[in-house]
Amino acid sequence: MNKIVQIKNLNKVFPKGNICIANNINLDIKEGEIFTILGKSGSGKTTFLRMIAGLETPNSGEIIIDKNIVYSKQINLQPKDRQVAVVFQNYALLPHLSIASNITFGSNTSKNELAEVLEKTKLKGQENKLPHELSGGQQQRVALARAIINKPKILLLDEPLSNIDTELRAHLRAELKEMIKAFGITALFITHDKEDAFYLSDRIAIMSGGNILQTGTAKDIYHHPADLYCANFLGKITQLFQNSYIRPEHIKITLNGEFSAIIKSIVFYGSFYEIVIVDKDKELLVHSFDDTLEIGQEIKYSFDGEILKF
Repeated sequence: MNKIVQIKNLNKVFPKGNICIANNINLDIKEGEIFTILGKSGSGKTTFLRMIAGLETPNSGEIIIDKNIVYSKQINLQPKDRQVAVVFQNYALLPHLSIASNITFGSNTSKNELAEVLEKTKLKGQENKLPHELSGGQQQRVALARAIINKPKILLLDEPLSNIDTELRAHLRAELKEMIKAFGITALFITHDKEDAFYLSDRIAIMSGGNILQTGTAKDIYHHPADLYCANFLGKITQLFQNSYIRPEHIKITLNGEFSAIIKSIVFYGSFYEIVIVDKDKELLVHSFDDTLEIGQEIKYSFDGEILKF
């Protein structure tokens, strides 16, 4: 599979406070995949996206898009010359222009090309409306249609789901993935939300302090985190012994369990119970579907999953 984006030894330091935003980053994004940079606020993920787009200048390194160097010590192409498109957090639609005009703004799109994009993004029949007349999902489709109509080599998405309520977010997330895959486009998605990252991504890179800590599929990085930070960031864990940890779903409360404990607390989360059990002086976090358990009850438990060691 072709490498659409290649990042080589990319560095960026903000002089004010000497803050490292990109620390010798090396990674590839393959043709047709949705690649996600997952990290907390201040991790450097948005600046990383802006460097690829040409909106921020690195201190050193190389950015290669479709085998063309767009940034190096000698080269720094303008955003319009990089064959990238960006979908921002607030969609940045022009309120006084029709949907069709928003989609074609700044491009030389033919009527046939516009019709095809309207069809694929399910906006056919909406082209004469103004942005405020559309739902949030439709506005997202307009932003995506505008980004892809010029056939960029890579689509850059800067947390487009971050300001949306939970119920609508799940719907828009599904639509976003469906449309990106329908167009066969390569996408770089930036988010702080691991649920969005797990749902959308073919591969994920965890970023912190300007460093890429781990790259892999959602399943790989969840079950085989590179370090304690990655393990904690992707889900809850409990320390068993020194340098040994386990996830709560891998502790099973069973009648014939190997160990004994007392239930200290129970919290109902709708689809499961989060339970704290105490074995001697050790507290363990357990996820269970058993609605008969009670605080103070003595139970048996066993480990049923891989123990993480760092």
